[in-house]
Amino acid sequence: MNKKFIRNERVLEILEATAKLGFIFFLGVAAPNAAGHIIKLLGWVPDYKNRYRTERTLSTLEDKKLVRFWYKNGKGKFELTYEGKMHLANLKAKSIKLPHGPEKWDGKWRMVTFDIPEKLKINRRRFARTLRFLGMYNLEKSIFVYPRECKKEIFQIAELYLVHKYIRYIIAHSIDPDIKIRNNFPYAKY
Repeated sequence: MNKKFIRNERVLEILEATAKLGFIFFLGVAAPNAAGHIIKLLGWVPDYKNRYRTERTLSTLEDKKLVRFWYKNGKGKFELTYEGKMHLANLKAKSIKLPHGPEKWDGKWRMVTFDIPEKLKINRRRFARTLRFLGMYNLEKSIFVYPRECKKEIFQIAELYLVHKYIRYIIAHSIDPDIKIRNNFPYAKY
């Protein structure tokens, strides 16, 4: 199994657990003590390997400012930062797959348009980058095209980046000329 995949899975599990709970309280005077609590919380085997990997992952997440630890009166608190929430959204969004299907194309283009305000420009960039990563064709700056039904997946991604209310999903019967767009989807049977 790929080590990077394992690390991403561990990061994803830790970030998801923290996001669900909002924050994690633990007793102790050092951040590594949080590893034992997280291992128990996630139901992992509390052995040396898991503890070491979890401590390393937590340390890396803290260095990247994705999580935050602090202590008061001998009690620690561990929570996701805003950047941690966006990193979690990136990991989740990239695990979503758009349908390819071997069936013949129905002749309709699915267009995603958006007008995301400047105050959310980082989320806008991440959303657009994810659409490109998933294989959508970037027709114009804020217009993406795809030959298969993908409304559910697009709105899942938009919700992860907190931009769902700025997204429009359009089904178009034709885009002229569409030869450049068709060349971008060689697997679709036209």
